[in-house]
Amino acid sequence: MKTLHLLFLLLICFSANAQKSDSTRTYYKIIRGTIEHATELKSKRYVRNGAAEIISERKIIASGLYKDDLRYGRWSFFNAKDSLEQVYNYTTKKVEFNLRDKHLSYYIDSLKTGDKVIYPIKIGGVNYAMYYLLNVFKVPYELRRSLGNYDLFYIFNLDETGKLIKFETKIASLNYNKIDVVDLAKLRAEDLEFAPAVLNGRKVASIIVYESKIIVE
Repeated sequence: MKTLHLLFLLLICFSANAQKSDSTRTYYKIIRGTIEHATELKSKRYVRNGAAEIISERKIIASGLYKDDLRYGRWSFFNAKDSLEQVYNYTTKKVEFNLRDKHLSYYIDSLKTGDKVIYPIKIGGVNYAMYYLLNVFKVPYELRRSLGNYDLFYIFNLDETGKLIKFETKIASLNYNKIDVVDLAKLRAEDLEFAPAVLNGRKVASIIVYESKIIVE
């Protein structure tokens, strides 16, 4: 009797595991130069559900869950040194951890001494999400033969919801200055998403500036 009972339990476990295996499958897809390993339902092809990892140059740069093809719950984003850079909760729409980048500065109108401020943040971090915004810049043709060092600024104008509404690149030097406006229509929806600035408990418009350098040799 005990033998039959044990056999019955084993059959139930086998059936449950087989059902789980039959209901989902993993796949990989190349997205913007990265490889995403994700889980999808067999009954809904290309609809991501479950665990996912995004890999670049054999390193995990992002990991989290999908639900009905949308990011769900906590996602972790990692920097180039394999350290945790950001944790963003897509369910609560809150940044739970963020490692500040020294290249970033912030501007908020009417900011006064003693104000309580939460600075805006690019959802997905600098190494992963902001990389696609920084990558839109190309050295102007007329500058390619002008040897020297130039300051380069990426200027992100955000509204009170954290949406990118204007994006400029600015080159500055003693003898060369140029500002270009990036066409937002050429970006993806997720490129426009930032966590908004909060001033004294109220969401406000803000500006983020990422400072870099151009060396023409």
